[in-house]
Amino acid sequence: MKVKSLIIRACGIAAVLAGVLRVLTSVLPSTTGGIMTLYLIVDLLLLFGCVGLYEFQRVAVRFAETLGLLLEILGALILIARDLALLKPEAYPAGALLFAVGLDLFAIGSWKSRAFARWILMLLILSTVIGPIGFFIPGLTILFTVSGMLFGIGFAGAGISILRAGQPSMER
Repeated sequence: MKVKSLIIRACGIAAVLAGVLRVLTSVLPSTTGGIMTLYLIVDLLLLFGCVGLYEFQRVAVRFAETLGLLLEILGALILIARDLALLKPEAYPAGALLFAVGLDLFAIGSWKSRAFARWILMLLILSTVIGPIGFFIPGLTILFTVSGMLFGIGFAGAGISILRAGQPSMER
């Protein structure tokens, strides 16, 4: 197996772990001990997972997916800096927004390539639509929880797709 294939598979594993942990953090109270460490782990795994998703379908990548990846990376770096207390907690909305817009661009651009099942892309997009509603509108916080769960399932599903596929884009 080529080194690039191994790296993409490792990023697929990171995506699965990020997704599973994101589902977990969706239901844990923010006052849970060690939650910032868990957020840091999730955000680091998301960073690597995004790169893996991008590289997995690289044969069919266009401008939207590339711009999406760059926004996801920038958003993830802001979230990581927040997790490490290098930025104030108020940086979360900006990092999350950049990540979400990047994820949407990636998912919409990926629709044609069919590297990922449509249900995965729909969950990712849906999570970015209902998440901000639950985050910003009092009384609808359950939507933020549901958003995290949908995102986690979709992201883990994308990682599993990488691990299960014959990886045609990696043979190049």
